[in-house]
Amino acid sequence: MARYLTAARIKASIAALADTRAKAALMDFLILKRTLAVAGQTHVAITQSQPAYLQATKELAGVKLDNSIVIGEGRQIFNVFESQESSRAGFRGGKYISNGTGTTIAGNPWQSVIELTTDAPRKAGLRAGHEAHLEALLLKAANGIKPSLGEAAVWSFRKIDIDTVIAGRVGPADRFNALRDRFITDYSLSAAERAALFSDPAGEITDADLQDVPAMPEDYLDGLVAASTPAATAAATGKTCSLDLVVALSAKPFVILTGASGTGKSRSTLRLAEQLQEYYDAQVKGQIFQLIPIGPDWTSPKKLLGFRTPFGSLRKRADGTETNESYEITETLRIILRACNPSSTKIPHFLVFDEMNLSHVERYFAPFLSLMEASSILEDGENAPIVDKQSMLVISELLNAEDPASAEAESAALLVTNDQPLTLPPNLFYVGTVNIDETTYMFSPKVLDRAHVLEARALRPSEYAAGSTLEETLDLAIGDQLLQEAIDDRETGEGRTADPSQILVALVEKHGVDKTELERHRAFTLQVLEGCFKLLAPIGFEFAYRVNKEIYAYMLVWIKAQIVNGIAPADAMNRWIDGLDRALLQKVLPKIHGNRSALGDSLKAIHAFLGGSHADSESPARYTLGAEASTRIEPGEAINLPTGKEFGRCRAKLLEMHTRLLSRNYVSFVK
Repeated sequence: MARYLTAARIKASIAALADTRAKAALMDFLILKRTLAVAGQTHVAITQSQPAYLQATKELAGVKLDNSIVIGEGRQIFNVFESQESSRAGFRGGKYISNGTGTTIAGNPWQSVIELTTDAPRKAGLRAGHEAHLEALLLKAANGIKPSLGEAAVWSFRKIDIDTVIAGRVGPADRFNALRDRFITDYSLSAAERAALFSDPAGEITDADLQDVPAMPEDYLDGLVAASTPAATAAATGKTCSLDLVVALSAKPFVILTGASGTGKSRSTLRLAEQLQEYYDAQVKGQIFQLIPIGPDWTSPKKLLGFRTPFGSLRKRADGTETNESYEITETLRIILRACNPSSTKIPHFLVFDEMNLSHVERYFAPFLSLMEASSILEDGENAPIVDKQSMLVISELLNAEDPASAEAESAALLVTNDQPLTLPPNLFYVGTVNIDETTYMFSPKVLDRAHVLEARALRPSEYAAGSTLEETLDLAIGDQLLQEAIDDRETGEGRTADPSQILVALVEKHGVDKTELERHRAFTLQVLEGCFKLLAPIGFEFAYRVNKEIYAYMLVWIKAQIVNGIAPADAMNRWIDGLDRALLQKVLPKIHGNRSALGDSLKAIHAFLGGSHADSESPARYTLGAEASTRIEPGEAINLPTGKEFGRCRAKLLEMHTRLLSRNYVSFVK
């Protein structure tokens, strides 16, 4: 009689594997390993026409019992290394089978592991010495456990009669070990690969874990809740960095720093970058940050990304031919290439743009504005290049002639070898400082919508003399942990979901937050956003999906930051309004600008709403523009602020802006 694993045993395996350091990309590595083993070759084409690849994908990730996959349909593939309640829900559509693993392993971070041939289609194999790079590539940087080798085997054999695997071994531990041993054989996992990627604890397959028929996938894939474990905290370094800056960068890699000249806008970013440079000194070649002074005559991206020219100095190519074709290689381009280097893909890199609005940002920064968004949407990064393949060939030749051992030369050579363009890497962060005066330009809504805007406040002279600071700080190790987790999330595409608030579920899954408490705060946040939207829409500053999504992303990082900084999850949730206050200040208020006739008393009304008022309160949350009907927050729409909690930052800024509007007849968020 055939025997199969029960849904409960498979579900336990899923929960165990999801609650580890494994990245989703570990699935792609195992699919490649199984494909190579089934094909009996050292290199295989990862395409839909390759039977071994189809078999490997269906075995390891197929949802249906019959292993069928309907191309283009949803929920055809399940990745056991992602939680089912994460924002991506663990599932992939049928299209994943043709553009999932093949696209992933062709990415630049994989180039120290994967060797691609020049065939059409290209074939993938494993580089000599790839084992040394697997842990950094496929496991998250945060402290935690590796996935269990035996539990991976349980998942792998979820659909088949296990008596065909265990070969008569009957004890609970013997059955578990038999599955583990067969998994190692089927996937040709070397000892070095196992040591890098898996833990190997003991386990059991008891009689109660077996049944006469295969378990139905809907019984073990629906309703999964991964175990809640508070996040581990990195060892302290004794060095500090700005809490607001790190949280904003972790939520979105583009931050604008505004404030009066001399308030230290560049200083906090450069201090963070310099400290991380020292922190990673033994692992990197070259600088991980670059200060870019913006010129007043920048009208195109050429000053940042360089350009090809046919009028360079005469040089000889490797094949002996001579050419004048050249490329103006900028410092910005060098940093992007260093960030792409396989040895540095876990290390944050920074581009710091000084006086960013001396020229029209929309002109010279246009590719970054577009491609930062595209990279968070597209699953195939090659569809969002910052530098094309042909230009990369010229760049690689020049960098190789300059210094073939440099990080940027190595990255360029790998891209050329694998016939890939240069894309923006997930470990690159962008910070711009701005001043507002007669020599600068205001930001357009397009720019402000794509950034977090932090305001640096000036201190009193006596406060400077006393060494005071307005900044809340984190230990550098915690800041680095948050940035690394952000890199991991961007690399795996976390947050691609129709409901932007779903990203918050990770607080329950991974950080020990009570689910009921999270739902209460999520409902409160939605009420706040609804009220702000209602008051801003009539004056033309309603906000769309991107802002909603990035506010929830900010709140995820904000609460994580409290927890990894040593605050209990319940106490961290008590700081929710403090974080939401910051998120609204950075994402909703910056676009507001206009004259008195356009804005009326709208700023005053928002100020009242965030204080808990409604339209009929003593401080009314309502306003009227011209002959239009009054815009009102009805009593049932007013927010109920907990005792001692307030939106202090937003309300102070709104009051300040309203006062300037009355005195000058015009106001903007950025002075």
